[in-house]
Amino acid sequence: MAVYAIGDIQGCGEELEGLLGRIRFDPDRDRLWLVGDLVNRGPRSLKVLRRLRGLGETVRVVLGNHDLHLLALAHGHAAFRRKDTLAELLEAEDGPALVDWLRRQPLLHNDDPPGWTMVHAALHPGWDLAEARRRAEAVGQALRGRWGPELAGSLSTAALPTHEPAPEREWEWLRFTAAVLTRTRYCTADGEFDWGGAQPEDPRFGPWFAHRDRRWQGTRVVYGHWAANGLTRSGDVLGLDSGCVWGGALTAARLDADPPPLWQWDCPGHWTPGRD
Repeated sequence: MAVYAIGDIQGCGEELEGLLGRIRFDPDRDRLWLVGDLVNRGPRSLKVLRRLRGLGETVRVVLGNHDLHLLALAHGHAAFRRKDTLAELLEAEDGPALVDWLRRQPLLHNDDPPGWTMVHAALHPGWDLAEARRRAEAVGQALRGRWGPELAGSLSTAALPTHEPAPEREWEWLRFTAAVLTRTRYCTADGEFDWGGAQPEDPRFGPWFAHRDRRWQGTRVVYGHWAANGLTRSGDVLGLDSGCVWGGALTAARLDADPPPLWQWDCPGHWTPGRD
């Protein structure tokens, strides 16, 4: 049995099929981990969700920011953006069932073997693995509840806290935790976050995985979300967003091998950097 992790698909259905063929994925034998952002910007979000949902228990998914945007959009808590390619999915007869399936996926997955933890974007430098799991489950429960779509929508329609709110401010605490797990690129060692895409000028900020005294050190983390950084191997972290939808490639890594071997499938580029 092999355990494969695949980077951000973002609706690139043909590339997903090509990569699954390249790794000779067998759902009767292998397991498949998806680092989130299954949908949007690519042209085949409906095909991607149908394919992955159909694989059943062999698939492990964590939610990404584009997946949460879909959830909010489907329930009227977000507006369509210019780059969204989700109309076909939302108009499909099985669209509500697919969105509901996605809504039930976690924000963190940990399994031993193969001894990896999967998130879409990042872990807080002040969290150990147990704390990260506790927080991810709290957000997951909220997303599956009555106010879940509103919570998902609020991650992009209201300013996010840059520091952790007090626990009694439950709504802001949930928003902050969700943002750490699905939106982070840069933060400080003491837990201040920048939600933009560019490197902050403040020298205290660095890539979330680069701070020396992080509490989760020793945990192997596979993640996505950072196409501009590309395929990344840095200590115990493996970043698999190699920019498929931007004209890069879709990447798979075999997590039960050490070091994980990699496979890629080129993408012709459904979007290009700087394009509206």
